[in-house]
Amino acid sequence: MSKTNIEFINHASVLISCGKISLLSDPWYNGAVFHHGWRLLHELKDDEIINILKKTTHIYVSHEHPDHFSTPFFLNKNIKNILIEKKIQILFQNTQDKRVINFFKKNSFEIRELNLNEKINLSDDMQVQIIKHDFYDSSLILKTPD
Repeated sequence: MSKTNIEFINHASVLISCGKISLLSDPWYNGAVFHHGWRLLHELKDDEIINILKKTTHIYVSHEHPDHFSTPFFLNKNIKNILIEKKIQILFQNTQDKRVINFFKKNSFEIRELNLNEKINLSDDMQVQIIKHDFYDSSLILKTPD
């Protein structure tokens, strides 16, 4: 049986690993958001981000606020190359406007659009399910053997 490991990365970002799957949530690691009204207490250096991505198989984005869906993160040339080379699959909720999904498709990312409440097996050891909150926010429920 695989053991589940949860590692806090920054802000709303955690890396949850079980077996062959390592799912990273809401990667925002540097820069200001909300018209320079919010900053991180600690920004990650590029080499720290690359080390995290080396372990990552999937990225979950909960909603499109810039402290969760950081377009500078995804458009950073080095990060984008790693995400595409490693075929890191991005998970996002099914929405009517498709803005976030279209952003990922336009930029050649591997995107998986999840229907609300639908249970998806990422592996034998990890199942995910997106639950919608309010207008556009979401939570991810993960099921692992432990």
